[in-house]
Amino acid sequence: MKERDWYTLAAVVALCATGIGALRWRNTVLTASVDPVAIPARGNSDVHLDEALLRDAADLIVSNDPFRLTNSPPLVRYDPKTESSAPPTSVAPAPIRPVMTLKAIVGGPPWQAIVDGLPGQPPGTVVHAGSAFDKLVARAVTRDSVVIQGPDTTWVLSFRRRE
Repeated sequence: MKERDWYTLAAVVALCATGIGALRWRNTVLTASVDPVAIPARGNSDVHLDEALLRDAADLIVSNDPFRLTNSPPLVRYDPKTESSAPPTSVAPAPIRPVMTLKAIVGGPPWQAIVDGLPGQPPGTVVHAGSAFDKLVARAVTRDSVVIQGPDTTWVLSFRRRE
């Protein structure tokens, strides 16, 4: 089947499932469930709050400010004007991505490749599986491609098609 046929089939299945779900929802019989055990009403207890106790608790909370360990005002006054004028931080430039080109595959299993553009290496460097070049490692060399892995990127080098 072609990819378009799969999408059409998936859309038909989704529409059928939606229709069946809507019919089941519409035809559902509603039943009210009543729990035979009712929750007893709570008796009105006579609670008398002691005003002095509440006042002491409020004073304790205010005196122990949880957001400042020293319980004292800060030494430097807050100024919103200086908040936005923070010194600029130096941002390291993004590393330059090497442009590597697969020139040839040499030998038979185990394969070796000739690659141009490896950082710090001359053009036409011979690469085999496991070769390390600075932070780049050749993970695999097959008869038509080379997999080179960096710290955050993996390149699959293959031959260009002739046009």
